[in-house]
Amino acid sequence: MSLRQIRVFPDPILRKKCRTVRRVDDKVRELAQDMLETMDAAGGVGLAANQVGALQRVVTLHLPGEESGIILVNPEIRDTQGEREVIEGCLSLPGYEGMVKRSMIVKARWLDENGSKIKVTAENLFAQALEHEVDHLNGILYVDHLHEHEKLAAAGTHIAEGQPHMHDLEVELHVEHNNDDSKPSESDVEVVHSTIKFSD
Repeated sequence: MSLRQIRVFPDPILRKKCRTVRRVDDKVRELAQDMLETMDAAGGVGLAANQVGALQRVVTLHLPGEESGIILVNPEIRDTQGEREVIEGCLSLPGYEGMVKRSMIVKARWLDENGSKIKVTAENLFAQALEHEVDHLNGILYVDHLHEHEKLAAAGTHIAEGQPHMHDLEVELHVEHNNDDSKPSESDVEVVHSTIKFSD
């Protein structure tokens, strides 16, 4: 096993769709083991093959609290239920995070490192990670799910899950320039417009 370089946006390989794995052989297993090691070394929850330069439909996941990671070959999302807003980051966009919509429940299937068929019904972070990594295999980044008015934020600065989005706040200040107690005229009032950015 060896560490592989994680490709960082805007590397064009992140926008390429990965190819279906025809046979789970030693080369695929070697790639997957390298991905597990690379993902764990980087402190990630998931990693897709194109993030390390390989255009194959291979994903690794290591959820918090689990003793070891898992290998997913040709993962497919078969069905989804519900919707929730979650804070999401990515090893290919280091140092940033954003609020995106993900499914509450995901039904998925894949092959493991031995070629055995696996089917799961995933919830919470597991469901989120599956959607995130399958997006990667299709050349989609989580930032593609952000609305135009939403911003990336420095990692760790987002408000807690379930709270309102972080948006820029438009402020209009009325500044009075007269020095006595009389009611100011329009010429005595300066209107100042400003934008406070919460997501610098």
